[in-house]
Amino acid sequence: MIKIKDIKKEAKKALKRNYRIIIAVIFFMAIILGSFDIFTKKKFELNSININIPFSNSINLDITRETIEKIGNLKIDISSYKPTRGIFANVFNNVTSSGSFIFGILNSFNQLVFHERIWGSAIILLGAIISFLYWFLVRNILIVGQKRFFMENKNHKKTKFVRISQPYKVKKLKNISLTMMVKIIKEWLWYLTIVGGFIKHYSYILVPYILAENPGINGYDALKLSENLMKGHKWEVFKLDFSFILWHILDFITFHLVGILYVIPYKESCMTEIYFKLREYGKNKNILNSNLLCDNELDNIEDLYPTEKYIYQETQPKKWLNTDYNKKYSLDSIILMFFSASIIGWLWEVGYNLFQYGFFANRGTLHGPWLHIYGWGVIFILILLRKFRDHPLLTFFLVMFLCGTLEYGTSWYLETFKNARWWDYDGFFLNIHGRICLEGLIAFGIGGCAFIYYGAPFFDSLFLKIPKKIRIKICIILCIIFSIDFIYSSKYPNAGDGINENLIIENSTINIT
Repeated sequence: MIKIKDIKKEAKKALKRNYRIIIAVIFFMAIILGSFDIFTKKKFELNSININIPFSNSINLDITRETIEKIGNLKIDISSYKPTRGIFANVFNNVTSSGSFIFGILNSFNQLVFHERIWGSAIILLGAIISFLYWFLVRNILIVGQKRFFMENKNHKKTKFVRISQPYKVKKLKNISLTMMVKIIKEWLWYLTIVGGFIKHYSYILVPYILAENPGINGYDALKLSENLMKGHKWEVFKLDFSFILWHILDFITFHLVGILYVIPYKESCMTEIYFKLREYGKNKNILNSNLLCDNELDNIEDLYPTEKYIYQETQPKKWLNTDYNKKYSLDSIILMFFSASIIGWLWEVGYNLFQYGFFANRGTLHGPWLHIYGWGVIFILILLRKFRDHPLLTFFLVMFLCGTLEYGTSWYLETFKNARWWDYDGFFLNIHGRICLEGLIAFGIGGCAFIYYGAPFFDSLFLKIPKKIRIKICIILCIIFSIDFIYSSKYPNAGDGINENLIIENSTINIT
C-alpha cells in the first residue's frame, strides 16, 4: 500500500537538499523535451469547430490538411502562427517541418507525390531522419538520465547536474534506446483501444527508472518487470497524479513558471519515491527479475554517489580546458571587462545591421560606442556563476537563464518607461512576448561560456600587462564618460532608423512600419 502523504513528505525532503541543481535539470529537460508552451497560441477551424492549438503544431496541421485535401478532395481551413524570422524558424519550417519525424515523413510524401518536388522531398525526409535520431538517441536517453539524477538525489545530497548524462557513460545506449522505443510504440498501440492506453501508461511508467538503475537489462524484462511491480498500484499512482491537478492549474496560470520552479521537480521526486517503494516491495516478494535491480549504492546515504562502485564501468570525462578559469579577478579587471564586452557587443550589432541592411546605425539606448547590456551580462555571469564554473553544461544553462532574465527585464523596462522597443523577436522560433527567443538564449549561452572559460582569463592576462596606475586611470576615465552618457541618455535615449524607429509602442501595441 502506497501512502501518498508519506510519499510527498519524503519527496519534499529530497527536493530541499539539492533544489538549485534540480531546477537546472528541470529547465534543461523542458528545453530538450519542448515542454514550454508559454508562447502565442492561435486557432484553426475545421468544419466550423474552433480549437486552440500551440503554434508548434501548426505545420503538422498544414501538412495533414494538404494531404487530406489532395487524397480526399476535401477543403479544410487552417489558420495558425508560424515562426518567420531567424535561423531556427528556417530550420523549423523548412527542414524538420513538423517537430515530429512522423509528420516529416508525411510531408516528404506530400512534396514528392503532390508537388513533384524531388529535392524538397529529399531535404524534408532528411530532416525527418534527423528528427528521429534526435528522438531515439537524445530525447529518450536523457529522459532515463533525468530519472537517474532523481534516483541518486534521493539519498545523495550533493548529486551533480552531469549525472543526467550517466546513460551515455555506460555504453548501453542501444539497449536503452530500443527499450524506450518499444515502450512508446506499445503505449501508442494500446491507446488505439482508448482505455488500454491509459492502463498501459501506468503499467510501463517504471521502465525509465529500471533502465536508469540497470541499463543492461533486456528490454522485454524491463517492460515485464514494470508491469509486475505496478500490479495493484496503478490506481495509487493515478491518485498521486490527480492530486497535482490544482498545481497544474496554477502552473498554467503562471505560464509554467510554477511548473519549472516547483511542480515538475516535486512530482518527479514523488515518482522517484514510489519507484524505491515498489523496488523494495518487488525484492521482498521475489517478483520475477527484481534481482536485476541490483544497484545497492542507491540505498546508501552519502554526499555523492560512488561511481566506481556502479554495476557498470563509467567512462571518465577528458580534460578539455587548460585555462585558469577559476581565478579571481580584480575590480579594475572586471571594470575593463565590462567595457570590453560592451564595446564588442556594440561592434557586433552595428556590423550586423550594416551587413544586413546596408547602413550604419548606432545601436543601443546610449550615445557612446557601447551596449552596456552586454557588459552587465558579462559581470553577472562572472560574479554570480563563479561557483558553478567546474560544471560547464550547468553553467551554459545558467548563463542562458541569467542573460535571458536580464534581456527580458531590460526590454520590459524600456517598453514600460520609455514607451519603445530597441529590439523585437516577434516571429522568431520560441520567443516570449518578443523580448527574448530561444535562438538568442543559445547564443548567449555559447558566448557566455566562451567568455567565462577563455575570454575572461585572456582579457585578464592582457590587462595585467598594463601598469596598475595606468589601468586605474583608464577605469576612472571610462567610468566618468560612461556615467555622463548614461545620465544624458536616461532623459534623451538614442533613437532613430535602425535603432528603434520602427518599434515605437503606441497604446501598448507595437507598430512595425
